[in-house]
Amino acid sequence: MSSFEQEWVEFHGEVPPLGFELREMSGKPWVRFHALPNSDRYPSNRFERNEVRKRAIILGNEFLGEGVPCWLVQCRIEEYEKPYWKPLTAQLDPQLRYRDTEDDFHWVASALPVVWNAKKFNDLLVDISKDRTGPTLWFSRKTGKVFAPYDGGFDLFPTTEAEVVELKQLHSGWLSPEPSGL
Repeated sequence: MSSFEQEWVEFHGEVPPLGFELREMSGKPWVRFHALPNSDRYPSNRFERNEVRKRAIILGNEFLGEGVPCWLVQCRIEEYEKPYWKPLTAQLDPQLRYRDTEDDFHWVASALPVVWNAKKFNDLLVDISKDRTGPTLWFSRKTGKVFAPYDGGFDLFPTTEAEVVELKQLHSGWLSPEPSGL
């Protein structure tokens, strides 16, 4: 078992390293923030790309902590690539396969040890916001917290409900108006 797998299982059990699976399967605390005003999904100009970066930097730094050791994880559907996806430059480990619970395919994960520095990941964060990558997340090696940006926002998986409340208070203007939080 790789170091990534050991650390992931320690904090998240058998749930695959996919933000939507963590939200649906784990029963863990989570909160979603929108990347753009008015719940717009994709940035269409420089102002909106800067807004996505700004929110990502603020949330990542507050939530993960600047300079914190993390795993950068990106998943792909096995034997399938969207032609516009930019793959993570990391060695694929064929052992990191996760069966999709609803469809007949496997997710394959790449995991790369990194230190969280939002400015270093500016371009990647914009690519994620434009759906140019597979599902991507940062996983704190110290706390198990997960920062999972997607095309439209950011799912955060803290360790306690109190953290969810605090994050919602700090960034209430970035929350969804939907009661479910989606």
